[in-house]
Amino acid sequence: MQVSSSISVLRAGPVSVVGIDRPEVRNAMNLSTLTELVAVLERETGAPEVAALVVTGGPDAFCTGEDLREAPSMEQAEFIEQIEKFQRVADLLRNARQPVVAAVSGPAVGGGLEIAVNCDLRIAATNAFFSCPEVHWGLVITNGASVLLRNLVGDGWTRELTLFGTTLDAAEALQIGLVTRVVDPDHLMAEAITLATKAAGNDAEALMLTKGLLNADPRPWPEVLQAETAAVTKGFGREEVKRRLKSFRTRARDVK
Repeated sequence: MQVSSSISVLRAGPVSVVGIDRPEVRNAMNLSTLTELVAVLERETGAPEVAALVVTGGPDAFCTGEDLREAPSMEQAEFIEQIEKFQRVADLLRNARQPVVAAVSGPAVGGGLEIAVNCDLRIAATNAFFSCPEVHWGLVITNGASVLLRNLVGDGWTRELTLFGTTLDAAEALQIGLVTRVVDPDHLMAEAITLATKAAGNDAEALMLTKGLLNADPRPWPEVLQAETAAVTKGFGREEVKRRLKSFRTRARDVK
């Protein structure tokens, strides 16, 4: 079923498939979309009949993060609100009682990669690619990625992704452990739903307790999110950031 103009939900037995649906901007997220996604995830993760989730973005793009075309005209308070909504999405995915599978096709960039790493499992289509371009715009990674990426791929690859802006294709992401399998794009959703259904057949209480153990970090999770929000907010207020974002918006308009 279509929940809104930009978020969809499909139930496949005990599995809820949540889709980001803004193909015209490669599933970039504005405040409206983030607000809708938070509401959907709150409902789906709280639904007793949902035993597992799949998060996806369609065949051409998983998610390209925040819609940077809107950022230059934002006041700082609006930007903070948007970051906090994004952080809430991350929190809902990471702390869901159910297993969550990210089905990634096309770009998972910036906040899109951060959504993916907050899921329990990531599978990629052969056309998927991953990058963290935030520092190019004068911003920083958020949504717990400062901790989760290091846990997944180690310190070296985390630094290459976040400081040097390296882009990884699906095969490279598989090699370093960012994803666990790569499949043909035509088989991506079937594979994701099969995996989620398999997890859904396990004991719900045992799944929740196991996730709690796996999610335990040396640094309290709320402190991670707070530190990221403070860092990205400090960066957003700089004139150089506004210049870079305005340049991006101009190029994006010219592409159209």
